[in-house]
Amino acid sequence: MDSTAQSAFVVDLAAYAQNIRTVRDMVPKECSVMAVVKGNAYGHGAVATAQRALQAGAAMLAVATVEEAIVLRSASITAPIMVMVQPPVEAFPEAIENNLRLLLSDVTAAERLGELARKRNRVVPIHCKIDTGMGRQGLDPDNAVAAMRHITRVSHVDIEGVATHFSSAEEIDDPQTANQIRVFRQVLKQFEKEGIPYEMAHAANSAAIVGHPASTFDMVRPGLMTYGVWPTNSPPERMPLRPVGRWESKIVLIKELPSGWSIGYGATFTTQRPTRTAVIPVGYADGFKAQFGNNADVLIRGRRCPVRGRVSMDQIVADITDVPGVAVGDTAVLLGADGTESITVNELAQRSNTANQDILSSIGPRVHRVYTN
Repeated sequence: MDSTAQSAFVVDLAAYAQNIRTVRDMVPKECSVMAVVKGNAYGHGAVATAQRALQAGAAMLAVATVEEAIVLRSASITAPIMVMVQPPVEAFPEAIENNLRLLLSDVTAAERLGELARKRNRVVPIHCKIDTGMGRQGLDPDNAVAAMRHITRVSHVDIEGVATHFSSAEEIDDPQTANQIRVFRQVLKQFEKEGIPYEMAHAANSAAIVGHPASTFDMVRPGLMTYGVWPTNSPPERMPLRPVGRWESKIVLIKELPSGWSIGYGATFTTQRPTRTAVIPVGYADGFKAQFGNNADVLIRGRRCPVRGRVSMDQIVADITDVPGVAVGDTAVLLGADGTESITVNELAQRSNTANQDILSSIGPRVHRVYTN
């Protein structure tokens, strides 16, 4: 860890690569992988993660914004990159110049993109999204054929892919997901019947890869599982994925508090006995959520130590009374393993009533990224 950094997120790139290969083993041989590295690769660092994904066999990368894609292009990454959220028209010129694939959901956007591409004498590959039940982006399935027929006539735009996205694939027997797969297949059959050309269809996120194998089509879009987090509500007894990130900090101060002493803003915790505490320099500005106040543990010397009081912007207090020998400079693990104990992404998500993805992507820029192999 950098001597000036208050905490570090240690990213095991070998584990990440192994998880990409695990995905490859779970899908049909002819199915390719689009590695999702949006949100700074779910907090793991987009450039290093994207480079390793491609080395491990990913055929394409996915980000959320044109700006995220430009970060990768600036790092000399030349592989195909798809922008998953339809950007504002003002971002189209940069998308064209950086050879990005845009996931579009309306005809007007395709027309505007084609106009700009024609002026630059470029042909831009696009992917078209079908809204099969997510209710966000996407063409209406009932009007998709007409819309796609229109887009095929837009010059300087090439329909490379057709996609959809699942709303609740985390449930293994989810009828909504089954219906979305059915609707998507019907739309693709209509495209085939009408002679609408495209090269690939893709739908499956991590949860669908694991729980809905009928959704793999030509390409899959794994995100969460590549970072070592099981994506469905039914984890296996033997975890085939390897944890990728470990968040740690250092104890900067140890205090002896008497019984009846309050800790933190709002005095939400009062000691019931003489208490030894450790001050750890991370807070909600780093992504250690406010909901963890009096509601989470950290690992110190392989033991669980409860967080006492509210989480401040820049620091937390842990109770180390029952852990002998703790000293200033000792490591405190906020996420990951220490000895036989482990704090998982799923545990933190449950404690803060949020999604696994939220825990990882919230780890902020003040947290130093350290890469290992």
